Amino acid sequence: MVAMAGSAREVGAQTSADVAATELHSATPAGFDALFDAHFARAVRLAWLLAPGDQGGAEDAAADAIARVWPKWAKGRVEEFWPYLRLAVVNQVRGRGRRLAIARRYEPIVGGAATRADDFELAIVDRALLTDALHALPDRQRTAVVLRFYEDLSEAECARVMGCSLGTVKSTTSRGLAALRALLETSRDD
Repeated sequence: MVAMAGSAREVGAQTSADVAATELHSATPAGFDALFDAHFARAVRLAWLLAPGDQGGAEDAAADAIARVWPKWAKGRVEEFWPYLRLAVVNQVRGRGRRLAIARRYEPIVGGAATRADDFELAIVDRALLTDALHALPDRQRTAVVLRFYEDLSEAECARVMGCSLGTVKSTTSRGLAALRALLETSRDD
């Protein structure tokens, strides 16, 4: 289980100091292990915030993204690992979301209600409310809000990661924040 405490910047600072760059750039299994240990928790948190699925799905998306990026990194084709991995995680989550939507469209729903991603304990009730509200946002708005405020990217960096224009990032983030505020106000009234 991955704890949700700590910001992305704190986690990045911890992992960069703990792992030697030469070990990370190694094409050996030990180099992969070091790279995986250094970035997996942060990638899972990002995937979990972006994915409307469960914790296991976020872990799978993060692991798949690391597995796809590592060969390029080991060959020296990637200069900075985390920004490249962040893009791979976003793309992996998008792809999983598309596949899940297609599967749901063509499979009849059997049984009761679907399970929620909030099956693990969160320390603060407000965090649980925020998480629920964040997962209620449409994919594009959730992606814009998470990249802009959790990952602390500039609007230009968000546009590059999302593959859209700067204006689209601004409007999508604005709409996402407005929807988030409305969702949080209605959940607090309940």
